[in-house]
Amino acid sequence: MSDLWANLFRTWDLIKAPLRPPPDVVGVLKRQIDTDGAEMALLGVTPELARLGKSLVAIDANPHMIGALWIGDDATRKAVLGNWLDLPLPDKSLDAIVGDGCLSAVTSEAQRLRCLEEMARVLRPGGRAGIRLFARPARSEPLDAIRADALSGRVMALAEIVLRSALSLPAAAPDYGLKMSAVLDAIDEMFGDRKDLMAAGGWPPDAFSFIELYRGSETICCWLNEAIHVAEASRYFADVRLVPSGSYPVADRCPILLLGSPRH
Repeated sequence: MSDLWANLFRTWDLIKAPLRPPPDVVGVLKRQIDTDGAEMALLGVTPELARLGKSLVAIDANPHMIGALWIGDDATRKAVLGNWLDLPLPDKSLDAIVGDGCLSAVTSEAQRLRCLEEMARVLRPGGRAGIRLFARPARSEPLDAIRADALSGRVMALAEIVLRSALSLPAAAPDYGLKMSAVLDAIDEMFGDRKDLMAAGGWPPDAFSFIELYRGSETICCWLNEAIHVAEASRYFADVRLVPSGSYPVADRCPILLLGSPRH
């Protein structure tokens, strides 16, 4: 288990959009997948998505995340300990799957492909999936631009700085992996002792607790562009589309990958 995921739940309440899904995302998923009558799975235990569907099983490999974030089991929904690369679900057993940033949380191309293959396996014919992406823009944003926006008060949440920085740092094909410690290193280089940043954003020192988890971390996340996500998903789904996820900050880099017609 990676050190970051083992501890992230401790600072969950400090994490805001775009790293967590705002209500816009929930609305898009409900409309695009028609979740109300669906038997569903959630990859992870994202609380904002946990009430979707007629029934839902949430799957997470981290017992701490389940214990801290899960909304609670009842007659129609439950959380189970499991691996997204080997879903503990029968073939063709679900109407829909949702996830938030989960394709960035796996650490390699091989793992992304395996995750997509498993999603296709457990969906019924006609089943659909909606996964919010964190997608690298066609042209990398200069870190100086992020710094300027933050120090001028144009950034509403530290999570925006994290995501914009992660999507701007170089990452090599085919995995496009980047240690989260490198993201913190870039933030430290941009903002030094953080006093100016705190003053510009009106943030107290403890607002930085969640990014301090990145310090020295070996945890890798993958940051690839939309075209690669579509190409990889097309191996396992005949219907692959991208739709906007809302109008919140940096939403243009967080499209929802819609998957239909699984290739069984």
